[in-house]
Amino acid sequence: MALSGVHIVAGYAGSFRREKSQAILGKIAWSESPATGVSTTGVAPGVHDTLGQPIFRLRSSADAYFAVGPTPNATTGPRVFVPANTDYDVFADAGDKVQWVAA
Repeated sequence: MALSGVHIVAGYAGSFRREKSQAILGKIAWSESPATGVSTTGVAPGVHDTLGQPIFRLRSSADAYFAVGPTPNATTGPRVFVPANTDYDVFADAGDKVQWVAA
């Protein structure tokens, strides 16, 4: 079954075998499929010595705007456009959340 809606995965940019600065999803901390205009309940995990910086992997079944931050606002705040059915990785700071709206 194809993805319908939005799916967000929070994890780390690397692992003990990768360079910490690489934007490759390593260990997964949590995932959510939030409603439009609602921030995730989960927050980006803290920076980890061996796992690297926190990262969000964003995916939507339709074109969408995503905002990342402590209080993200995908309508009026800084945001990134993610085309439909595309994985998009964003580095995050510990405690950041994600919000999305349709494009």
